Amino acid sequence: MERTPALFEKIEDYLAGSLSKEEAIAFEEEMALNASLSEEVEKHRMMHEVLMDRDTLDFKNKLKQISKQIKEEDKLMVKKKTPVFFFKIAASIVCLLGAGSVLWYSMNTEKQTQDLYGAYYAPFPVEDNTRGESSDEVQGIISHYTKGIYDSVVFALEKYPSLRKQEPLSLYLGNSYLNTNQEEKAILEFKSVDNKKYHEVAQWYLSLAYLKLNKTTKVEELLIEIIGYDGTYKNRATELLKMLEEQ
Repeated sequence: MERTPALFEKIEDYLAGSLSKEEAIAFEEEMALNASLSEEVEKHRMMHEVLMDRDTLDFKNKLKQISKQIKEEDKLMVKKKTPVFFFKIAASIVCLLGAGSVLWYSMNTEKQTQDLYGAYYAPFPVEDNTRGESSDEVQGIISHYTKGIYDSVVFALEKYPSLRKQEPLSLYLGNSYLNTNQEEKAILEFKSVDNKKYHEVAQWYLSLAYLKLNKTTKVEELLIEIIGYDGTYKNRATELLKMLEEQ
């Protein structure tokens, strides 16, 4: 059984009683046949009993503060008409639990880093200049990337390697690798970005790729480098570095 944010969200919906009667029955039948799923549900039940634990609450509050800060920064960047990079941040207890944040935080370091990855990662958004690309192949790739059909993006850009050299298509490919559990390929792709315009972006996603693999030492080194750029990702990198150091 793969432990994913989608699975955690469904478990939390079940425990909260927000599933329909039919969905709840189907879920219970699945638990009866899947011991791992049943065990996971019990873990979530226990976590509800320790939500008042101070360390857990502190961690939850930190993520809420990060969410608020990033939303304020994004609003400011929109007003200034600068590129906006959207980050998926858990903003409520349900979202936090759905992403496994509280559960992972209370267990071990690897699960904590997966929680942080889920909180900070969001796909690099498609830029307007690539939306207007005339190539049919590129248009198809962009369309699939925007819709989250990452397998198709990987297939197309691996089939036509010359296209991936066009920035920011290599960033789309790296993100597609991350979303298809091909982290090592994502790392190589982000490292290959040599366009100065996208260097900081590539370093940010490279740090997230290492975070997903729980290679925290490399993550911290990259975050320090990103902070030194004093660019778009400085605040996010600073917050993430602080969270890692407090683990």
